Amino acid sequence: METSNKNHLVRREEELAKLIGFQVQVVEKIEARLNKRERTSPGEFYLCGLQEEAINTSLSDFYEILLRINELNHAKEIAICDIGASYAKMAFVANHFFPNIRVISIEPVKERIDYAAAKLSDSKHIFINDIFHKDLIKDYKIDYFFLYFPVGKVLNEIITEVDAPIIAIESHGELLNRLGHSFSHKKKLTKLTFPRHNPYSFIFSHKEETRLFKAFEELQEKDDDLMIIDDQNPWLADSEGLKHYFDDEEKITLELKCPPRTIYFTDGIETVNSCNLSQEIQQLIQKRRANEKVDGYLIRKIFLDGSFELSSGEIRKRDFPIAPEATKPT
Repeated sequence: METSNKNHLVRREEELAKLIGFQVQVVEKIEARLNKRERTSPGEFYLCGLQEEAINTSLSDFYEILLRINELNHAKEIAICDIGASYAKMAFVANHFFPNIRVISIEPVKERIDYAAAKLSDSKHIFINDIFHKDLIKDYKIDYFFLYFPVGKVLNEIITEVDAPIIAIESHGELLNRLGHSFSHKKKLTKLTFPRHNPYSFIFSHKEETRLFKAFEELQEKDDDLMIIDDQNPWLADSEGLKHYFDDEEKITLELKCPPRTIYFTDGIETVNSCNLSQEIQQLIQKRRANEKVDGYLIRKIFLDGSFELSSGEIRKRDFPIAPEATKPT
């Protein structure tokens, strides 16, 4: 972003803050005090290790989002639930410009939500100091939810509980892709004024999980200690230490710990318990987990036919058979 354009946006943000009564300097002082604490506060529930400012939506972008939502709803009375609202900027913007929009702000850090609740005490907006769960909003009809935080366990729980369209801004590279696996309709809402991973806000509607995500959820629920990686020559990987990412719009990336490798998830991946495999393969698995070397090289892929790949790339053949029932998950 050019310096002149950036300065213009900053000035616009400052002017907007003054107009709606959002005290930037007061908020900065509160945040400075919070940052001195250990990073074990309730706010970490949403931030997932990021600084609060890293996922902070500008007042200007909130204005554009609410303006567009207002147009789509023909200026009717609506309610938006802002999950992980921080200092409830959306409520400040709605309170000044959009009297027909009510914002229910939910924020786990008391100091942040208390600031907004005190400043907007005479408004119709609702401020809740808690971690989101559906009981908090049972008395309100929510037309939209707003999300802007990293992908994590909390997001999965929220998605299962929401029953209205989600307005979302990319927070750290994966949120939009993750939502795309749980909603069948995705539509651009506004162009963002400040730079982000994705320069648009979106509306996600019609909750429906993709076939790929359903298969991935089923994989996560299994207790087997090994996965059979669907390949031209299927091989075994440990289930323990598995990480996943939504860094591709239509795919799920798996980061394996043992062997260390990054692959795309497919619904052809199955699981098996190592105790159902031959003793020879079980020994190879234990050697791999212990980082024991064979002729100076680590064991990487262990194939179902008993052969295995070394870190040098060499394939070693085995002369023992595998019991037929061990080649498939039970």
